[in-house]
Amino acid sequence: MSDITTTTYPTLTLADLFQERLQQVETLLDVQVADEYSSLALALRQLIRAGGKRIRPRLVLLTGSLLGSDPNRLVHLAAAVEMLHTATLIHDDLIDESVLRRGMEALNVQWTPAATVLAGDFAFTRAAELVAAADSTAVMHLFAESMAVMVAGEMRQLLRERGIASREEYYDWISAKTAALFELATGAAALLGRADAKSVDAGRRFGHEIGMAFQIMDDVLDFTGNPVTLGKPVGSDLRQGVVTLPALYYLEAHPDDSALNALIADKRSNEHSLNRLLAAIRESGAIQSALAEAQTFVGRALEVLASLPGRPERFALEEIARAIVERERK
Repeated sequence: MSDITTTTYPTLTLADLFQERLQQVETLLDVQVADEYSSLALALRQLIRAGGKRIRPRLVLLTGSLLGSDPNRLVHLAAAVEMLHTATLIHDDLIDESVLRRGMEALNVQWTPAATVLAGDFAFTRAAELVAAADSTAVMHLFAESMAVMVAGEMRQLLRERGIASREEYYDWISAKTAALFELATGAAALLGRADAKSVDAGRRFGHEIGMAFQIMDDVLDFTGNPVTLGKPVGSDLRQGVVTLPALYYLEAHPDDSALNALIADKRSNEHSLNRLLAAIRESGAIQSALAEAQTFVGRALEVLASLPGRPERFALEEIARAIVERERK
């Protein structure tokens, strides 16, 4: 991310303060997994140190700073949100039978299912410790509420007899799977700053809208991105029987496509049919339609954000929102 702003505080620019606090988040995450005698901690440490965009901690830090949150409590909240994200990745990879995460073998490839579940649970406990250190009952309630939404969403998807077959089902799924965590990041940060109800609502709505856009762009990149950059093979979702927005737009235009209908019916297909389907989706207008949908969500997010104070942090949040749909798509 480029420098956030050149506006100065008494001794440091906002960019300086932001980078300092982001480094404090990294230090807190390291401390949580520094238990060298624990194989669970070692596995979690490798995953955390492998990187990631850290977009959720950035959203926490900027939203909280914009609305007057205490910096130390804000850093703990940012670390808690990132640790919760890490926990969900571990469990998601196990459920989806993913083989790569952040350019390295997913934990479920290295470990038994039982051990992988325990690693995810270990991350959840660390996230709970971090959010407790933020010392806000309201934030803890939102944290628990968000976890319940995410788990319920994954359970509904896991128990669904057929794959996702409509945009409405898809939006419900990604709202729980991804947008709920973005909403937690911005909403909890607003609560920590003791913002008024209107500002807290705006913070939550902003997070939800960009979370929706973020997941749609991830799903677009699954069809168009570079495997090295993605850290996984192109078309991974379809290969795992997961039908996302580009495929759904394609289905609307080609309702009789036998390969896609078979995939929705039993969540699997042969390699030849999958390759043909991937090529057909890329060559159709489905990718462009999904991209336009992501841009619409970003537009809504920017409208909501405009109601918050016009400080440098808000402009940095606008930059993050716009960057979501400007990620490399080739």
